[in-house]
Amino acid sequence: MNKRYSLYSAILSALLVLWPLKLSQGEFKPTEARINFMKGHVNIQRVTAETWRPAFIKMSLYTGDKVKCEELAETEIIMNDGSIIKLKDNSLMEIELMERDKKEKTTRTALKVYQGKVLGSIKKLSSKSSKFTVTTPTAVAGIRGTVFGVFVEGDSTELNVLKGEVGIQGDTGGEVLVKDKMMITVAKGDSAHNPVVMTAAKIAFITMWAGAAIKIGSMGSAAATAWYASTPAIIGGAAAVVATTVVVIIAGGGGDEPPAQEPTTRTIPNPPSWPNP
Repeated sequence: MNKRYSLYSAILSALLVLWPLKLSQGEFKPTEARINFMKGHVNIQRVTAETWRPAFIKMSLYTGDKVKCEELAETEIIMNDGSIIKLKDNSLMEIELMERDKKEKTTRTALKVYQGKVLGSIKKLSSKSSKFTVTTPTAVAGIRGTVFGVFVEGDSTELNVLKGEVGIQGDTGGEVLVKDKMMITVAKGDSAHNPVVMTAAKIAFITMWAGAAIKIGSMGSAAATAWYASTPAIIGGAAAVVATTVVVIIAGGGGDEPPAQEPTTRTIPNPPSWPNP
């Protein structure tokens, strides 16, 4: 009887110790993203599928899904927290993780860029324990609420930070902090080091996109937005005239079947391609 009582007492003590730990860990639940805009041939591969299928406006994306933009194609993805991710042509990205703990106000997002050009306008993290990482074949970047561009080609990753700061680490060495209007290139097997000032062309290019992306985020549930503005912007000492472009973006919907009616888009004209280094 005493042995049985001792066993019960030990189990109860263990539960009392582990229960607060379980509560402190929170309860993360998967979130989803959604395609807000696309042009050209954009394809999706579900985590459970071996084949690729065409993407469409309002299509929902989940952890494990891959997104691929073919030649001259591009797409914009809006995350659960309102952050915006844009894939340019010849790009391949995987959504490795998207989850949220509402009680703790903590989010964890992980993207993997295999190749191509990816722009991001990321909301400020909701808590110190929240994480947003972008992994490439040569580097890992910790996003802390910023506007940035990642360019992956061959065995090299280039990170451009327009606004905010990003911590990036290569295959060797420690993390390097890249701040406003700075860029860094990390080669395979190398460490991250020596950020330099972004070129005026790249500042202008990312600013053109970021203006619209930031506007979406500030509007919350946006029915429409635009690549804009109509007046010259003075960026980093260089004048950049931003072309006027209007794109209708529909919020809502989802699933694996395209909507009955595709949204109308009106473009005047498209932004320029990614500038050369």
